[in-house]
Amino acid sequence: MKARIALAAAVAVAAGVPVASANRQTTRPNILYTIPAVLSDTAIKLTHTRLPRGTMIRYAIINQGSRIYAFQIGKRQSPPIPPKGQAVIRVNWDYRGRFTYRTLYRGRSAGPHGTITIF
Repeated sequence: MKARIALAAAVAVAAGVPVASANRQTTRPNILYTIPAVLSDTAIKLTHTRLPRGTMIRYAIINQGSRIYAFQIGKRQSPPIPPKGQAVIRVNWDYRGRFTYRTLYRGRSAGPHGTITIF
């Protein structure tokens, strides 16, 4: 019996049958993507608002408004950005769902907002 099992294992290895692994590979980000986020007094412009789960995004934020704004997406928040200023935040989207992004002025929501969908 042991000889048959050993023979079956040797044949499977020789035939190139894939072996199951215990590694977690479904949500580990492979590539860092950069998405520009342009803030103004009346709108937020994002090029991508629908992303697959597990992606790592670097948001390059540009403030084209007339006041100091911060950008919040999900639970991540940028530092206050002066007019014509820039900031960068990184977000690893591990969970599916809809997440809100908004501008903040003095720590409070300041009008423009939207949602991003992680599928």
